[in-house]
Amino acid sequence: MNIRIRNLLTLSALLLAGTVGSTIAKDVPAQLPDPDGKPGAATKPVKVYILAGQSNMVGMGSLSGAKNMYTGVYFSSDPAATDGAFQVYKVGNYKVSPLRVFLPDGTATQKPVAEGQLEAPQHGVYQLHCGSGESSYCVMQLDGKEVYRRDAGGKPVKQDTPLKPGKRYAFKISGFKGQPLRFWMQKTDLLGNGDLEAVTKREKKFPWLIDDKGAWTVRNDVYLEDARLGKGGSPLSATSNGKTMGPELGFGHVLGAFHDEQVLLIKTAQGNRALGFDFRPPSSGRNAPDNTFEAIEYKLMVEGVRKTLDNIDKVVPGYKGQGYEIAGFVWFQGHKDSFSEELIVEYEKNLVNMINDVRKEFKAPKLPAAVATIGFGGHNMQDKFVRIWKAQMAVGDPKKHPEFAGTVTSVDIRGFWREIDESPKGEDYHYNRNAETYMLIGDALGRAMVRLQGGKAEPLPQAARPKPAARQATTEPTDQEKLAAQKALAPIIIDGIAASYIANPRYNKALLTEAKGERPARANQFLRGAMYGLENCYRAAGISDYEWRSFGPDIRKVKWDYHSFDPKETKDKTKGARYRKVTCSENWFAVDFDAAKAGWKSGLPPFGQLDGKQAPLGTCGPEGSCGCGVTPKTLWEKEVILMRGTFEIPALKEGHRYRLVVGGSNHVNSGEGYAIYVNGKLLAESKSGVPNRQGGQPRGGHIYNDFRNEFKGGKVTIAVMSFLRYNHPRKKPYPPRGHITVWMEEQKTPPVK
Repeated sequence: MNIRIRNLLTLSALLLAGTVGSTIAKDVPAQLPDPDGKPGAATKPVKVYILAGQSNMVGMGSLSGAKNMYTGVYFSSDPAATDGAFQVYKVGNYKVSPLRVFLPDGTATQKPVAEGQLEAPQHGVYQLHCGSGESSYCVMQLDGKEVYRRDAGGKPVKQDTPLKPGKRYAFKISGFKGQPLRFWMQKTDLLGNGDLEAVTKREKKFPWLIDDKGAWTVRNDVYLEDARLGKGGSPLSATSNGKTMGPELGFGHVLGAFHDEQVLLIKTAQGNRALGFDFRPPSSGRNAPDNTFEAIEYKLMVEGVRKTLDNIDKVVPGYKGQGYEIAGFVWFQGHKDSFSEELIVEYEKNLVNMINDVRKEFKAPKLPAAVATIGFGGHNMQDKFVRIWKAQMAVGDPKKHPEFAGTVTSVDIRGFWREIDESPKGEDYHYNRNAETYMLIGDALGRAMVRLQGGKAEPLPQAARPKPAARQATTEPTDQEKLAAQKALAPIIIDGIAASYIANPRYNKALLTEAKGERPARANQFLRGAMYGLENCYRAAGISDYEWRSFGPDIRKVKWDYHSFDPKETKDKTKGARYRKVTCSENWFAVDFDAAKAGWKSGLPPFGQLDGKQAPLGTCGPEGSCGCGVTPKTLWEKEVILMRGTFEIPALKEGHRYRLVVGGSNHVNSGEGYAIYVNGKLLAESKSGVPNRQGGQPRGGHIYNDFRNEFKGGKVTIAVMSFLRYNHPRKKPYPPRGHITVWMEEQKTPPVK
């Protein structure tokens, strides 16, 4: 007798006898026991559970390697400081919060010594800072221990200071002049949060996942088989799903503790799949019968389960022909359907049909089913997700679906949501890859499944969580509040964030190279180097000294000589970059080239066209680094444009940086390559337009030390070549387009030491 027939006969006998789900099992305590390493009893049918859904059922919880989401965490004694995430573009994400400070009389003292108490919001190691710049010459003590000192003309000396939340520390600041200084603290032990190693080994949660030697435990009585992604099977452990974990880990540990039998978890899930389309159950009918992808995931789910069960003797170690029992169905999905109004509306109907159809497929009319709701954002979910959540909760509500009473349950997972601060990554659609979230979801599903089968399962105790903040309409701060916050943040930005950025080995070498005006080893058409992040720090602190500003005569307002032509070196207009070597007037970029004699025209910039017309390409105004929204003053007639002019440029100043900006095509797929010549020498060249994901950055060329001699004050000849664009990666062909204007800018060099 082949194995499939024997298994079916065994299952049929169980169903006819009415014994499915009625075998004796153990109660499940709140804290699970450690796995004993023994295989389940091979004298009883294997308990089989089907785990289906999309990427979050596949499992996106990080096992290890979590890094803190913030480059720095700061706390200010100034109540005007911003409370929350603070981002400086091209520098990093930071978190700034007001510090709790208690002064003896509740107000700032006018004495030459400032005293009070502070309370740290988080456990950790801190460095304390007083004032900023010239105002930072003082001494600070905490509980009688010196933690900060800066003598006149010297550098700050800071001590690493461990602090605990809930404890008040007495502080004393002396040696300052004038008003008492606002102080701030930087948290220096920025540990990664939310991966499984941090959750279990550091926070001591889910102790049954760790053995006495600190290794991951293995359940030899629970086996995981991925029938959809083909990862292969293994005894259940933290690593049996690969580099990430999902609900199967918590679920399998609960069911392994509950059953004496061998347990087989068949996971059949795939990312980015909708219940109403990819998983569309047969009872829901077809919306797009000609679409081969509609309902394909449901079909693959069933096929995967059947194939696994047909080979159960090869899947479950020690299988002795005892047969199997499909003991439960678990569903965890919902993200993809939220993007379609139609699928949101019919989600409840489709989920009901899914459960009924799975029961019919496997001839188990009362098959227990546990549904995990979605929980993106926790109790502050977006409205579209709330609607999916309500549909999922309704299916497990016996008042709304009495036909499912006692056999279907819905598990509300919103309370398992963990914020970015507590997580390895900022991916809300993957629950920020938080391993604790996935463990809690799986554990809750497992305990719910135990109860559906008549067993007892105590809830897993949960530590008190901050109450979810009510959703409120954000109020735009007043200008006065913005200025106060900026002033409060300035010391943290300059002495904390900017200083850390300068010291970061990733940026320091590039900053020094740029500050010295040296040409980098690798040329780039974009003008935002490492210095851009430092500029943003000063900008965020309200310091405008280091902004790029127009330099010399505004060459956007004077006529240039130009020549436009179609080159004899043709190229398929539907293909890639247009910039190439073409035949044109010899030495057209040289100082002594006679444009009038060569038959060139003259015109005002911008030069451009959109499908043969003088029309803007975008919406960028004349200020800034693009200007694509300015209507061209001169028609760019044919594929290639050559433009040149000689201008009176002032001498360059020491301690300043300079650049020539090529505007009009800074956005993705909006422009082509270019070449810039100064006094007949090639200053900068780009052989392509703006590729995907890099749009919005200024283009052009920096005037490095090797070109500064061309700008000693007096006449300078600037010449530029560029090409029209005819193609789009996804929309071929494309109406011809081009927009170009050139100008010069100056920047006072920010300090980088």
